[in-house]
Amino acid sequence: MREVAVLAAGGASVDQFALGYWLVALSLGISVLGAVVGLACIVHGARSVQFRLVWLVSAAISLGGVGVWLATSVAMLGLKVPGSAMRYDPGRLVAALVVSIVAVFAALLIIGRTPRLALLLPGGAVLGLGIGITHYLGIGSLEIQGSVGVTAWLAVVSAVIGVITATATLWLFQTMRFPLARAATVLLFGVGVSATYYLALAALHFDVDRTAKVPGGMELFDFVFPMFVIGLLALTVPISAVLIAPDRRELAAPPKPRRPKLEPAR
Repeated sequence: MREVAVLAAGGASVDQFALGYWLVALSLGISVLGAVVGLACIVHGARSVQFRLVWLVSAAISLGGVGVWLATSVAMLGLKVPGSAMRYDPGRLVAALVVSIVAVFAALLIIGRTPRLALLLPGGAVLGLGIGITHYLGIGSLEIQGSVGVTAWLAVVSAVIGVITATATLWLFQTMRFPLARAATVLLFGVGVSATYYLALAALHFDVDRTAKVPGGMELFDFVFPMFVIGLLALTVPISAVLIAPDRRELAAPPKPRRPKLEPAR
């Protein structure tokens, strides 16, 4: 029989893995995939002049929309509060998506093209806090038969880990450019996003009132499944662009001087 990980929360035992631990792996995989595509777009954005903003928007959608929002929304499918019906506010879910994309875009504008510590720190703070706000808007969209509270110190720890993860990801990606370091960077991003989500979830405590009426809103699956399909289809656009985009390092390199032809002596 599977051992169920639960949180003792305000009289309610909250099951974080009601659908199984495979959902955690799926969420991590989505986060890593979004990071791979997003960071590839950042590389092309740093080398491009005319289409820089287009690349940054693609990176923001990939990193923020897929790597953060979609990944944690999929993980939320495994959440169950026994004894209560669960509904979600679609407005807050959409707000979480918007915040995630905007935070990534703003962070990328702040850090610029080249690694500078003076810009990296505020950029990492904006991205990390954006990840934290995304989590709390997403989890905060949950409505149950009863009330939901927040443990402040756990919420702060979650936000701090989000800032550390974001700053480390941006620093590693800008300074360590060999393949193994890039692989470690995307894995760090995925694990960090997952850690901030579960800490944010641990900060919540639920008081269930079985006599309360079923809350309004919608089932999470009804919202996340179409967004899952749309998100993965949306990734095909930047992936295709990355594959067909020219290597601007070669275009920017000065032409090699031609060696003069030696004419045979007469």
